[in-house]
Amino acid sequence: MTLLQTPKQTKATVLLIVALLLSLSACSNSDGINSAIKQAANEKTSEVSSKNSLPVFDPATATGRVSGSIDFEGARPEAPTLTIGGDPLCKMNAVKIRDDKALLTPTGAVRNVIVYVRSGFEGRSYTPPAEPVVIDQQGCVYTPHVFSVMKGQKVRILNSDDVFHNVHAQEGARTEFNIAQAKAGAEDVKTFSRAAMPFRIGCDFHRWMSAYGGVFEHPFHTTTGNSGRYELHLPPGKYEIVAWHEELGEQAATVEVPEKKPIQLNFKFTASSEHRQRRRN
Repeated sequence: MTLLQTPKQTKATVLLIVALLLSLSACSNSDGINSAIKQAANEKTSEVSSKNSLPVFDPATATGRVSGSIDFEGARPEAPTLTIGGDPLCKMNAVKIRDDKALLTPTGAVRNVIVYVRSGFEGRSYTPPAEPVVIDQQGCVYTPHVFSVMKGQKVRILNSDDVFHNVHAQEGARTEFNIAQAKAGAEDVKTFSRAAMPFRIGCDFHRWMSAYGGVFEHPFHTTTGNSGRYELHLPPGKYEIVAWHEELGEQAATVEVPEKKPIQLNFKFTASSEHRQRRRN
């Protein structure tokens, strides 16, 4: 038996077939779009994975060594004049406060220089040390006056003074953190969220109090402290090494570091570099 359709039924059948074809086409396009999205996501993941797959370097395995002195040439700079407020503890420690601002050691080397690798460290990844850097406030002075740390490494900030201090870390006008420490025994632990050179740390209540920190993506950095000397342990390679001082500016040099052969690299600042830096400030 043959079934015959009326014109209305025929039209309905045609419309149904068209709808089914459009639906199948849409599904096909959707599958294509989804496939393209997945491919792009996989490519992005692969790119990120590639960036994160750099070999991790252990600083303890560095076989190269660069060391030297930071010297000063010219008339010895005079100690700056400081106005110390009426806080009894700070006034009692005025000599220590003034000594903290001295540029040179008794032998004429430059104090408080941050020495670091600016280029040549690329191509590896580095894990921040588990040991924190410690900054203390003693006699209305930050100790140490300069420090260096890796991004993400812990910084323990102590207040050994029975005086209200705040610790205000800035890069230029941008604040990284600003914490209050009201009395002796106060302690906070912070990390720096980005690498920058330098960060300034200051107390807004005692304007002479300042410290400077270099924050780096790598472990190849140090300070001269009060000695005027430095030492860096590096894997063999070619590096740009910078010596930076808050008053004298910076000196830079490029050096090829061989394996297991110490290299001597000295830097020299002059009175003219001090004057140039002061004019910029």
